[in-house]
Amino acid sequence: MIEIGHRAAALQGRTPGSPPSGTPPFHGAFEAHLTVRDEAPADPDARDRVAAGLELHAAARGLKWVHILLERGSTPSQPMLTLHGSGSAGQMRERAAAEAAELRAAGFEVVRTKIETTPWADGVPVTDAAAAALGPAYYFEHHIKLLLDRTTPGAPSALTGLADLAGPHAAHLSRNARRVRADGREERFVTQRCRAVGRDTAERRLAALLDALRAAEHDIASVEREFVVHDSDGTLDDGWIDETAAYGAGAAT
Repeated sequence: MIEIGHRAAALQGRTPGSPPSGTPPFHGAFEAHLTVRDEAPADPDARDRVAAGLELHAAARGLKWVHILLERGSTPSQPMLTLHGSGSAGQMRERAAAEAAELRAAGFEVVRTKIETTPWADGVPVTDAAAAALGPAYYFEHHIKLLLDRTTPGAPSALTGLADLAGPHAAHLSRNARRVRADGREERFVTQRCRAVGRDTAERRLAALLDALRAAEHDIASVEREFVVHDSDGTLDDGWIDETAAYGAGAAT
């Protein structure tokens, strides 16, 4: 996730579902995630081997990695390498492609490249009309980290209740498989997607979700806001977030 305060950029060029070539040029800071395919769950040790291998690969190249587990969906286990960079969008895509090639050479199957920037970067759409001109390939994404006490009675059902609360806000849950807290509490991320809308609408939707979480007395540890400028295969998240749950596709609510 990109820390608040960075300047960033969006991508130029054309991929399936991307905006026209007239998209304004963006420059700044980027974060890229290269997701690798997990092995068949029929082997009980498969996921540990993939994660362990990715950890070694990342350490050898001086990079970060994370293993995200979605609460539901067609591809819940998503180990990924994380890159940070700045400059032009084209330079970041080239770097991501080079790192993907290194992963493939090491025996990993790269199934997704996702590149993000901050929502206030130059050229990020402020209005819904500007977002419509860019097209649905670009979207805002918000990550709210919660601290949950799973040791109290009713904790599992409370997690279900959290998912039910998030759903109407086009959001759902995930966690970092590597993160274990010393205090016994668990971290969950509530991820919200706002597609085909501008920054103003995305901010209102985030505020509504935060209000709902606070009203339910959830402990909010942090909030990250991003604008996704390239997602090579969003189908990895099929069955996870229902983006039309409340707002409808592209609705400006």
